[in-house]
Amino acid sequence: MFDYSRATHISHHHLGLLRKGECAVVVGLATTENAEQHAISTRLLELGFSTGERIRVLAESFPSRDPMVVRIGNTTLALRRKEAAMIHVTHEHAYAKNDSQVA
Repeated sequence: MFDYSRATHISHHHLGLLRKGECAVVVGLATTENAEQHAISTRLLELGFSTGERIRVLAESFPSRDPMVVRIGNTTLALRRKEAAMIHVTHEHAYAKNDSQVA
């Protein structure tokens, strides 16, 4: 289910690794291995976590950083790190550079 079509030649990691204030672009969702993960993945897509969407980390809980608050589009959401780990992202500048090479 991970979409590498726009993510070639750019490094990516998961949203759960980002810190407060960092921005990124969604490059895909992790492959699901069971029904629970599939349900979470489906819900993330419904919430707008699709390829090309820009994300900003607005806040992190203290001291464990879980949950984290993110903004995608005009929507602000709280996500557990477990859920955020299913969202593959790249830094905005890397995505923009790759996007210009494709065009």
